Amino acid sequence: MLINTRAANQNLSFGQALANKNDSQNSAFVLPFVQTISEDSIFTETFKTNSYIPQNMIELRENFGVLEKIKNAEQAPKILGFPLDEEGYLTATFNNAAGIPESFKIHGDTILDMMRDARVQLSSPEDLVGYFKTTYTRLQEMMGEKLYTTTGFFTQEQLDSMPHAFVTHDGSFGGEVQKLYTQEDVANSVFEIRYGDGRRYYNDPKSYYGILQLEPKAHYIVPHKDGPNQSGWSSEKYLDENGNLSQGGLLAFAVQEGSMYVNQKPDFYTQSYYDIEEGKMTIEEYIQQYAKGDFLPKDEQWGHQENAKKNIAMASWIQDKGFSKKDLNEMDKKDFEKLQNNFRDLLFISWKIEEKEEMSKMTKTTFNIDDFILELFAKDEMLNQDLLDVPDLLFEEIERKRQLEDENYQPTKKEKETLTQKVKNAGAALAKVEQFLKTA
Repeated sequence: MLINTRAANQNLSFGQALANKNDSQNSAFVLPFVQTISEDSIFTETFKTNSYIPQNMIELRENFGVLEKIKNAEQAPKILGFPLDEEGYLTATFNNAAGIPESFKIHGDTILDMMRDARVQLSSPEDLVGYFKTTYTRLQEMMGEKLYTTTGFFTQEQLDSMPHAFVTHDGSFGGEVQKLYTQEDVANSVFEIRYGDGRRYYNDPKSYYGILQLEPKAHYIVPHKDGPNQSGWSSEKYLDENGNLSQGGLLAFAVQEGSMYVNQKPDFYTQSYYDIEEGKMTIEEYIQQYAKGDFLPKDEQWGHQENAKKNIAMASWIQDKGFSKKDLNEMDKKDFEKLQNNFRDLLFISWKIEEKEEMSKMTKTTFNIDDFILELFAKDEMLNQDLLDVPDLLFEEIERKRQLEDENYQPTKKEKETLTQKVKNAGAALAKVEQFLKTA
């Protein structure tokens, strides 16, 4: 870059200008870019001074050191055009562009983590500014004055008093806030990984809605107190010696969690949940749309459809076993997982029987289903035959509990199913779903 001096009417490099500055104390240097410099330029901070600066001109004096400042600004490390300070934090240039206070210091590693995440579309300064500006505005709306501290750091007590997650009416990051979740809500929640996209949801699968993935999607804005040192947003850069989280760290976490959703369209699951709650959609209509997966990109639909059919069949199977919504809500998580495993085992055996039946037709041979099932359990260590009794045992336990709660209650008696019948019932549940979808 060349700097023009009117006194000598010659072009000098930075090095030449610095070498000659003692002889140029009374010269006026014209910096060509000053005329068009913008507020967001990396040089904006460089020219902050208490001395008078004429328009389009900067007087070079010994105690000014302007050329050194410019040289340092040009040579400083940058991310997407924004300079970093000596410790790797984005400077006030970025904060001003994003509309966030200068006390919210964001570390460059957080940005690099976001750029490495294939789910986050971050490739330009505009993208980066947009993520932070949108997220900061959202935090302001929900946290108010709790978002600011005099020390620049939050104690755990201060973090616990904040909303930890939120749900919008349409599931989008910027939609109308429907509900705020507290620290206690999040601590008691069950985190589920939804098929295909790896996103986390505030989802309790111990319900028919949960099995069908019919739950509002939550956006998390405060890291969990038991695990602040998480990957993905370089949390270690935002903790003081006492483990307190900085204002910038809170914003960095919220941005990293929400960056893949900021520009996202409304979420099908969340919208459907509230449509059903408000009487705008029936559960049958939801199941049809959920199973078909038309709301997903074409390349994701087939895998989703297979998973959705199994979820619908499992909900139907559990209901057929006599478990009510209340039973599931009150059920211990481990017992519910046993139910899930039980259904998967039975469904697996059902598929194996279908394969064996097809092979028998081709070879014109017969086989005994009971012997075949027992043989499978003997060969496959993943199959636990004791689990086959789980639905009956859990049902009997629930009936005993109901009787203790109500002395007039008469427990329901159920006939024991044979092993073969249990397998057939699991397969029938899936077949029923497939037939439903064909006629829907």
